[in-house]
Amino acid sequence: MRELQQELIDRTESGTNYDDLSEEILRLRELQEQSNMDEVAKNERKKRIQELANYIDSQPRTITEFDEVLVKKLLERVRVGETYLEFEFKSGARIIVENE
Repeated sequence: MRELQQELIDRTESGTNYDDLSEEILRLRELQEQSNMDEVAKNERKKRIQELANYIDSQPRTITEFDEVLVKKLLERVRVGETYLEFEFKSGARIIVENE
């Protein structure tokens, strides 16, 4: 990126066309911004997974009855289809259970 920026400065000073360089620099900046956003999202997802894991670890090992608090803590949504149930967890993980 620095090399391209320096070449852009050189071309500007010499009066040479620099449209291709400016487009490439903009493209690289967009890629860098997207990469940074992806990294932030990835770190946030890891954090949510760790929080859920800590919560699960703090619960009794044997669950013998429906626990509404646990369900609300873990699940984002449940989709009911004609032949399946889809469980989407707050961590982003999904499980599909097919009706046989």
